Amino acid sequence: MAAAFAARRTPPPLVVLLHSDVAIDAPPDELDTLEQVHALARALEAQGCRTAAVPLTEDVAVAVDALTGLAPALVFNLVESLGGRSESIHLAPNLLAVRGLPYTGCDSRAMLLTTDKLTAKRIMAGSGIPTPPWYRPGAGDGPWIVKSVWEDASLGIDASSIVPGHACENEVDARARRFGGKWFAERYVDGREFNIALLETVAGTRVLPIAEIEFVDFPSHMPRIVDYAAKWDSTSFAHGNTKRRFELPAADAPLLARLRTLAERCWAVFGLRGYARVDVRVDGHGTPWVLEVNANPCLAPDAGFAAAGARAGLDFNALVGGIAECALPGLLARAAHAAA
Repeated sequence: MAAAFAARRTPPPLVVLLHSDVAIDAPPDELDTLEQVHALARALEAQGCRTAAVPLTEDVAVAVDALTGLAPALVFNLVESLGGRSESIHLAPNLLAVRGLPYTGCDSRAMLLTTDKLTAKRIMAGSGIPTPPWYRPGAGDGPWIVKSVWEDASLGIDASSIVPGHACENEVDARARRFGGKWFAERYVDGREFNIALLETVAGTRVLPIAEIEFVDFPSHMPRIVDYAAKWDSTSFAHGNTKRRFELPAADAPLLARLRTLAERCWAVFGLRGYARVDVRVDGHGTPWVLEVNANPCLAPDAGFAAAGARAGLDFNALVGGIAECALPGLLARAAHAAA
């Protein structure tokens, strides 16, 4: 009788971790994707779910076949690029929607509009969200900072990215030749930097505690930016001297309230869902400028989003479980029932 009951027991729900295809010798910003896969798998399995990892390659049919065979209850979308191209990031949620599979995070439209930084800036400017102007001939001497239109993780950003107006066009062309893809320049805002994490819950969207990035002991000649080295080169000065802090002075209360409002406005304008992060610089006059809206922020345990969750009282398992539960209500209850 016990054997028959065991045979009828419903297995724990399966969550597929869909991620970018990453080579074993990939640079650290890409290998970070695999670290997220492993961390999220542990967090979901600790809450009773089964997990499986599926890479999304340019041969999309392989991933489709895998998803069809696995028939997951939910897909955790961790795809940041397709074939190494971030401009294809929106194809993952589009594929999942077409297949009728519940998935975490933003939909295809939000991914496309926010990943294209120039399009995002045009939308923000048209919606009354302050964002630094982008360079066009005759726009002024600057300074300006040269960025990739599509790539994130501070790819190609270093001290030499900040240039005067007369050098903008040459530097944009040089970065495009060196790194590939499209590049542009926006007005460089010299000031404080903040990250605002937003989390969708069953009770509504929640703005998590706001973090400021401090540039500790930066020499005067060194621009206060979170460049590629600051994020990924553990031996660099910038990596060890860019510190995240949540303990902000009481005098910042009006500014923090304004940052929350701006982040919520970005959430609404771009139709975000699940989780996202808004990056802001505040100039010397106290004016905030939205740099980017990240619809697919890093979920590694040591990244800023997890730190904001912890500050809000959510440990990593609770944060990951909450994202999954919001995408598919009842998932964790099913997992707990299967384990009982």
